[in-house]
Amino acid sequence: MTTLLPGEFEDEEPDIIEGQLFRVLTNVDGSVLLELRNGNTARANGSGLAGLQPGDVFLLADGRVEQLPAESWPAGDRTGTVVWAGNTDIVVKSAGSTYSFRQRADDPFKKGQTVRLGPDGQPIAVIADEPIDDLSILRDDDFDPESLVVRKEDNTTSLEDFGGNTTLVRRTLDLATVALSPDDPLRTMGVNPIKGMLFSGPSGTGKTFLARALAAKLDASFYNVGGPMIVDKFVGQTERRLREIFEHAQVNGPAILFFDEIDSLYTQRGEHNHEATNRLVGQFLSLLDGFVAYDRVLIIATTNLPGALDDALLRPGRLGHKLVFSLPSEDDRVQILTASSRKVTFREAPDLSALAQLTDGWTAADLAAIWTEAGLAATLDHRKSIAWEDILIGVEAVDRDRRTQVKAE
Repeated sequence: MTTLLPGEFEDEEPDIIEGQLFRVLTNVDGSVLLELRNGNTARANGSGLAGLQPGDVFLLADGRVEQLPAESWPAGDRTGTVVWAGNTDIVVKSAGSTYSFRQRADDPFKKGQTVRLGPDGQPIAVIADEPIDDLSILRDDDFDPESLVVRKEDNTTSLEDFGGNTTLVRRTLDLATVALSPDDPLRTMGVNPIKGMLFSGPSGTGKTFLARALAAKLDASFYNVGGPMIVDKFVGQTERRLREIFEHAQVNGPAILFFDEIDSLYTQRGEHNHEATNRLVGQFLSLLDGFVAYDRVLIIATTNLPGALDDALLRPGRLGHKLVFSLPSEDDRVQILTASSRKVTFREAPDLSALAQLTDGWTAADLAAIWTEAGLAATLDHRKSIAWEDILIGVEAVDRDRRTQVKAE
């Protein structure tokens, strides 16, 4: 980690802000030419940057340089046009800026060609033999962030239906309320904003339910982001989809971006990982660092394996608020049974305390499943209300499923 000294950035334009991803284009005697993600360039100098090499990628956060793998710079989503081609050099125009590269010996680039730029900024392939004026042909037309949104009117989940662990509910509600506040109170006080929360714990403990309930309570759009929805086989396409999701949420705030089982997408980076994994983690980090509190976007991620996540994801200012969901206590189970049976029709009020004693070690999902099995038993007996005998049948059915699942694992 390198600390930047005051005045090391020569460019005073507002483009140079913390949380941005930079790539080194040149470094001559400590004078570093940097590329920004929007295609603009800036120049920095100083001894703290002397070790950076062309192609190095880093984040600027809290006045410090956090170097990332070169693959973190999204590949495949930048193109350029060859505006001049010689025997030894070529000039490429991309995103309004002009760059000079060495001409390749085999199959030299030609003037007018549209080329794809690789992770190190170098042209790596010819897309077309003429300039592409309509870049819409490069868009990912099969993906629309709107498809991930659970509309506010369709999100009927309620915090009142989340039984148990009132301390956890209050903590998450406080964090989400402040993060999505239009007044941006933390930034006003000079305090770091709340950008993300990590829900960890066993399956069935209510992580997804609580995230949806928070969105409903705070009248926020809920983006249900799953790996299969955004991961694409084409290089650079997944990162593009991720950026589109963030941009869509910022325009439609307040919004909660929900990443279920985030460990399936963002594991520890390392030399043994596929480069796509390293690149995706780097892209996610840059997006987390690149948006601010007043965008009214909150990231909520869940995991059963917090140890598998890249450490950089869990730092303050990213998914810095960690909430642990544990198996409910007996008192919690009473509350969960009460909340989940709020709309159930009983022949007579059941003894939920006795039921809680029968279900030690059960998750919230297991407890809620009792009513479905009990309702099934009553229906097969041609009744329209649930009796205690049906509930016992439900307990036996769910317990049998639980034991079968444990054996399967």
